Amino acid sequence: MAKDKQLKDFAKKLVTLSLDEDGQASSDRVSAVLEALAQEPPSNYKQLLKQYAHYLEVEIARGTAKVEFAGPLGANQLAEIEQKFTKEYNRKIVATTEENPKLIAGVRVTVGDDVYDASVATRLAQLELNVT
Repeated sequence: MAKDKQLKDFAKKLVTLSLDEDGQASSDRVSAVLEALAQEPPSNYKQLLKQYAHYLEVEIARGTAKVEFAGPLGANQLAEIEQKFTKEYNRKIVATTEENPKLIAGVRVTVGDDVYDASVATRLAQLELNVT
């Protein structure tokens, strides 16, 4: 049990070393961490790499706003979304976009486990629930 906690703590420290000044995962830093581990692999190397990959994935999701949209989405709107969520989460948030015509109109933004939905499809679904 204690070894598992040590492994998780070490993996989390490796993730911290993988972040740049803005708190974003840096490919250069990730490469440096992996090279250092490869030079002197610990006895539980595979487990450590799995934990590291998991925590790194979580950290990347925390710093990414997945913006789903239906219809046109301008560069200004995307920049505003990044600014809003950077301010709200008090860390740099980078937006990625994905067109989703099922939304009908509006946007859905996912940051980590948080979902902000301002789509027509969701509003129609809520209206349908309230009517029946």
